[in-house]
Amino acid sequence: MLEKDVVLVVDDSSTARSAIINVLRDHLYCKDIVEASDGQDALRKLRQRPDVDWIFCDWEMPNMAGDELLVEIRNNPDTAHLPFIMITSKGDRDSLVTAVQLGVTSFIVKPFTAKKLVEKVFLAQGRMERRNAERTRAATEQKTWLTIGSLQEVEADLVDISLSGLLMLVQHELIRTTTVFDAFQAKIDLPSSNESFVLPCQIIRLEADPLHPSRTDIVRLAARFQPMNEQARKSLVNYIEAAARQARAAAQKLQG
Repeated sequence: MLEKDVVLVVDDSSTARSAIINVLRDHLYCKDIVEASDGQDALRKLRQRPDVDWIFCDWEMPNMAGDELLVEIRNNPDTAHLPFIMITSKGDRDSLVTAVQLGVTSFIVKPFTAKKLVEKVFLAQGRMERRNAERTRAATEQKTWLTIGSLQEVEADLVDISLSGLLMLVQHELIRTTTVFDAFQAKIDLPSSNESFVLPCQIIRLEADPLHPSRTDIVRLAARFQPMNEQARKSLVNYIEAAARQARAAAQKLQG
């Protein structure tokens, strides 16, 4: 359901926009819907509403068509992550392949039913949830600093991270009064940079290090992210991408 999301609907036909909006409101319970009449208008609306969560867009439009808008969306780091559902009368294989190559999340061929649009949204949500859960190995020797309650900053070793949470190793003595569900702030340095960013977290698991189960001085702490602002989310995405590039480079060096 999209009751908490902001949706941008782009189509040069007001009738077509109304049809999509009716499905979004009646079947997906979306309350905050922004309308645009073509790709250029959509870009203006995105600058006004950076909190947009989804884009539903017609392909064939004047001024800027749907495929041109999709390219702009994917080339902008601020919008590249947005799910983009293309609605089109083009049902031929070449057009659909083109849309996939441009980075479309999904597409709906006109005419469509409310059931088909809802199915496409559910499938897209499932893919995003799986992507969010994919963990990336942390950058080499990545340190993290935790602020838990009244404790001073505690140093930890980041093991891996995803869009939904992180895993780290920390000295047991430093967090011995900490329990599951405690909230904390995690400060992480960006690779090859003097900059750092802070993420709001909640502990979901504390356990012995499975690689060294006999050690009692180190524990493994797993946490999920709490709601964060746009800048923190952007920094998280940048960090994961940088860590993934570093991991691929290291693997290629070993293979070489």
